[in-house]
Amino acid sequence: AAVSCEDFLDINVDPNNPATVQVGLLLTAGEIAMVNSFGIGTNGLSTTTSILVHQTVQRGGVDAYNVTPEDFQIQTAWQNLYSAALEDFDVIIEQGTEEGNMMYVGIAKLLAAYSYSQMVDMWGDIPFSEALNGIDAQFPNFDDDAAIYPQLFDMIDEGIADIETGEGLEPASDDVIYAGDMGKWIRFGKTLKLKLYNQIRLVADVADEVNALIDEGDLMGSGDDFELQYGTSVSPDNRNPAFVIEYAPGNRLTYISPYFYEIMMDKSALNDVLSGITDPRVPYYWFNQLTDPAEAQNPTEYADGDTGFISIWFASQGINQGWQQDRSQTVLGLYPIGGRYDDRQGGEVDLQGEVSGPGTVAQRLLPYFASLYIQAELMLTVPGVDGDPRALFEEAMYESFEKVNAIAQEAEAPTISDTEITNYIDAVLAKYDAADDTGKLELIMTQKWIASFGFSLDAYTDYRRTGFPIMFDPNSDPLPYTLTSRGYPVSLSYNGQSVNLNRNAPKTPKNVTTDRIFWDPN
Repeated sequence: AAVSCEDFLDINVDPNNPATVQVGLLLTAGEIAMVNSFGIGTNGLSTTTSILVHQTVQRGGVDAYNVTPEDFQIQTAWQNLYSAALEDFDVIIEQGTEEGNMMYVGIAKLLAAYSYSQMVDMWGDIPFSEALNGIDAQFPNFDDDAAIYPQLFDMIDEGIADIETGEGLEPASDDVIYAGDMGKWIRFGKTLKLKLYNQIRLVADVADEVNALIDEGDLMGSGDDFELQYGTSVSPDNRNPAFVIEYAPGNRLTYISPYFYEIMMDKSALNDVLSGITDPRVPYYWFNQLTDPAEAQNPTEYADGDTGFISIWFASQGINQGWQQDRSQTVLGLYPIGGRYDDRQGGEVDLQGEVSGPGTVAQRLLPYFASLYIQAELMLTVPGVDGDPRALFEEAMYESFEKVNAIAQEAEAPTISDTEITNYIDAVLAKYDAADDTGKLELIMTQKWIASFGFSLDAYTDYRRTGFPIMFDPNSDPLPYTLTSRGYPVSLSYNGQSVNLNRNAPKTPKNVTTDRIFWDPN
């Protein structure tokens, strides 16, 4: 009966906290953390940037360009990316390489490259080479943003090569983006390279690299959208995070920008780029809780009696400044967050019941239509890039509408008719044909901006790179109560807590109105 109890009494081994975790579990957790950090939910950077590109408006936060290190989304996204998403990807790369699970390693490298590219695009210089190096990661140096991008191209190439080996375990449902479809991952990786080449086209000659990718013909296609599909579960809740917040009873934070509304409704006196064209996607983009603004619960700052649209202006000190409109304001709709399709019947929205929505709509990051807009821009603007920008622009618009209709079908909502789609696109192309190259670029970027509703990081990057679409200017509009003393932020503030605790962080506080990203020479 005398047996050793040495192993039995080893209190230094905690079965609830294993030293290693299966790479599939790490992949699921990392993908969700990454998407939610970049998306439009509570913790997502798109909540911040959608205000900066004048798709939405909120009181407080970055209203009036008040971008600070204390901004909740900036702090939370930075923290979640470094401590969760990127940490998971790094462990997958190290552990997966040791185990020979190279397809997981390749996916992790592509996800890390995408994450770091977006972080550079938002913040500029960031911790990169020392970001995840054990004890040293407590005080990482900030790498120069221009030095990071070349390493991301290498990381993408390595990721694709790892996937192409076909070695090791095959990802499946643990991959919540592409469900283990290695072909889609490879096409995503090549499209990501194209996207990054486009973003540096003002500071580098990219024609040869772009032509090679386009000629190879292995870019994203229909059905290859890089996105995270949400579910229907309430406990635990895996619905679209923005839907859960914006449709819960109480003080809703997000308004639709009147500037965005008026451009799509052909009512804008501030931007005539699409004058004479009403966008048939409007009922899918937002939902009017009221049919008559006179029935609003409090005085309204912006109301359209024709549609029931109620909102507030960016950077305003208008009459709505202190009034709550949660039961009256126009809210995010079906297309961006899985909310309600606007059937013009009105009603107070809720998380469930008759005036709700599916809540399952995916968080889009790099949809197929975006890759077509990218190609159209490159063909128009980069000497030596082969192709027909008009044809790609037309295809991009059709795919943008196809995405709306696919979401509508899934939600059992009416779809946009072929006639409506064709009439709209033909009207835009007529303007394109009559424009010079600058006007053509403005139309491409404006259409990409409209289609991007629900994910605005790239729209924020596009505006800083190209100057399009033309944004709302509270200091030059005719409204007497819209005004800001701050310049447009050309980058985001760092997470204040992380900078304060890091002895190797930049010593000079960032000036978000002058500290440009390296690809922005303007």
